Amino acid sequence: MSSATDPPAFEVVLDSEQRRGLGLRDEQSIRVLASTPRVLMLEKTRPDAVPLPFDRDLVLSADVRAFSLADLLQLVHSAAKSGFLYFEHGECVKTVYLHAGEVVFATSSQRVDRLGQCLLRRGVITVEQQLDADHAFRPPTPYGRFLVELGFLTPRQLWDGVKHQVEEIVRSLFAFGAGHVLFWEGEVRPDNVVRLSLPTHRLIAEGLSQRDDLLAFLAQLEDPRLRLVPEPGAGVRLGGTERSILEALESDGTFPSLCRRVGLDPLSGARTVRLLRETGAVRIGRVDGPGDAPRDAAGSGSEKLQEVVRAHVKLMAELAAPIVALEGEAGIRERLGEVVREMSQRHAELLGGLELGPGGVVDPERLIERALRFPGDRFREVRVALGELIAYLEFELMNHPRVDDADEFLEALESLRAQI
Repeated sequence: MSSATDPPAFEVVLDSEQRRGLGLRDEQSIRVLASTPRVLMLEKTRPDAVPLPFDRDLVLSADVRAFSLADLLQLVHSAAKSGFLYFEHGECVKTVYLHAGEVVFATSSQRVDRLGQCLLRRGVITVEQQLDADHAFRPPTPYGRFLVELGFLTPRQLWDGVKHQVEEIVRSLFAFGAGHVLFWEGEVRPDNVVRLSLPTHRLIAEGLSQRDDLLAFLAQLEDPRLRLVPEPGAGVRLGGTERSILEALESDGTFPSLCRRVGLDPLSGARTVRLLRETGAVRIGRVDGPGDAPRDAAGSGSEKLQEVVRAHVKLMAELAAPIVALEGEAGIRERLGEVVREMSQRHAELLGGLELGPGGVVDPERLIERALRFPGDRFREVRVALGELIAYLEFELMNHPRVDDADEFLEALESLRAQI
C-alpha cells in the first residue's frame, strides 16, 4: 500500500515511439497521478473511462490481494475521510464516494449492478417492464427518471431503488479477492445525482456476509454434476448479458462453459445466474454418473483453486524433504501434526481431522475437496491456512541444528513459492 501527497495529476505529452512502447491506443493519453523520488504512477485515460479527480490528492494505492477492500474501506471510515475510492479488476470498475467516512454514492460498470437489474431483483419492476424500458431508453435522460415517466415507478420507489442499488454495489466489492484500489482525499461530488448518507460500517458487515453467500453459491455452480436449465421462452423476455447466458445454455448447461462462452468472470457469472434463477428464467438441476461431467471446465475458478492447493502442498513437501533426510519421517510428521491440530481451531473446514502421510506429506486431493466446499473466500482460506504450515516448515529448516545453509535451500524454492 502506498500514499502520495504530490500536486494534482497532469497530462504527459508523448511522441509516437513512446506511445507504441506503452501500448497506448489512439484515443488514450497518459496522466501522472503520483510521483516520488523513485516511483512514478501513470494513468491511461480514454474518453469513455470513469473520470478520476484531477484536483484532489491521491493518498492511497493498494493491491487487494494484500489489503482487502473491507479493511481499506474500514480504514477510510474509521478515519472519517471524505473522498473518491476507485476499484478496478479486469474490465470491472466500481467507484465509491464518501463524506466523513460514510458512503454517499457508488457506481459500477457491471450490467448486473445497473438500476434496472437491482429493481428487478427486488421485485419492484417486472421482467417485461425492464425489457420495454431498455428498448425505449435513450441517454442522456437518467434511466430512473425514465422509469418514472413510463409509470413503472413512483418517485419514492426510485429514491429507495437508487439507495438499494448503491448499497448493492458497495456490498459486492467485498467478494473480490484481487484487483487494485485508489483513493483520492477531499470532497468529490458525484455528477447529476442526489447525495445519499449510508452507514459504511453496516455495508461492510453486510457485504462480508453476502460475499460468503455468493462464494458458497459459486462453489455449488462449479459442481460438475450441476446443470443450468433455461426455462422455455425466457430468452425473448431478456436482453444483454442475460439473454446471451440463456443462449449459451442451450448448447451446454455447465457453469464453467457458460462463463467462457459469454466472457464472464466466475463471480459476475454467479451473480447473474442467481438473478436469472430468482426471476424464473433459469432453474438448477443435478445429474448423476461420470458420463454427465462437463466436457471442458477450462477457465473455472475451481481449476485455479486446485492449482493453488497443489502448489502449496508441493512446497510443503520440498521443505520437509531435507528434514526427513536428516532425521527420518516420524519426527517431522509428529511436530507438523501438532501444528495442524492447533490450527484446526481456526481453520476447521480445511484442516479439521486432517491426516498427514509419511514425512508430513499432505494429500492434495483431500485438501482440494475441502477447499471447494468452503463457504467463504476459498483462495484466502487456502493461502492463510497452508501458508502458516509453510511458515512453520521454513522456521524448522532455518533453525535445524544439522542444516548448514538453509538460506541457499530456500532460495532454490523461490520459483515454487511464486506459484502460491
